[in-house]
Amino acid sequence: MDELVEYETKVIGNFLSKERFAYALPLTFIVLVGILILSNIYWHPEMYLSEYLKATPTLVFENGEYWRLFTSSLIHGDLSHFLSNSLMLSLMGYFVTAYYSWYIYPFLSVLMGGLINYSVLLSFNRDIAIVGASGIVYYLWGFWLILYLFIQRHIPLSRRFMKIAAIFLALLVPTSFAANISYLAHGIGFILGLLTGLLYFIVNRKFIFSLEKKIEVANFIPDIDYKI
Repeated sequence: MDELVEYETKVIGNFLSKERFAYALPLTFIVLVGILILSNIYWHPEMYLSEYLKATPTLVFENGEYWRLFTSSLIHGDLSHFLSNSLMLSLMGYFVTAYYSWYIYPFLSVLMGGLINYSVLLSFNRDIAIVGASGIVYYLWGFWLILYLFIQRHIPLSRRFMKIAAIFLALLVPTSFAANISYLAHGIGFILGLLTGLLYFIVNRKFIFSLEKKIEVANFIPDIDYKI
């Protein structure tokens, strides 16, 4: 019995197949420790610098203390607040650093955290404070997911959308609502992450696709004689 040969191109490696920056783990750990130290200072009002960390509309817009836009992303209201953010921040911070370098996390992420806080404070009353890294967490998720959509093109588009939707619904959509949580910061962070990821892809598209490794796979199709 003769066989027909049909060749199929398969992607066996791409930009996301191998971590590119070995310093990702220690850098992520250092950032987390730094956030814990700053948060601990904030938790103790008697400590020097404690009063210079949080951001409110009055302190930022009226007093011109714009550094608070950035430091407020690096402090948390209490230990439980820190723990609730630290796992996802460390996980996403590690992966973004490992594949996209330090200039995305922590450098650009902290800058974007300041922009997120600026946008949120515009809607706050003058003495309401904003603290926490959840805006940065959502920024990292938006950045990662949009690039996953563009880079993993060997996976059918419908499956990519389904995976992104599943992650979004399972991890990013709140199951309950609390008055002291800024969901606006989450939304702004996610949108900024999407936009940054899209810009990153446009600028680095040729390099990203140059790392794709493809092989030709032979599929043998038997030539069957049908009896009628």
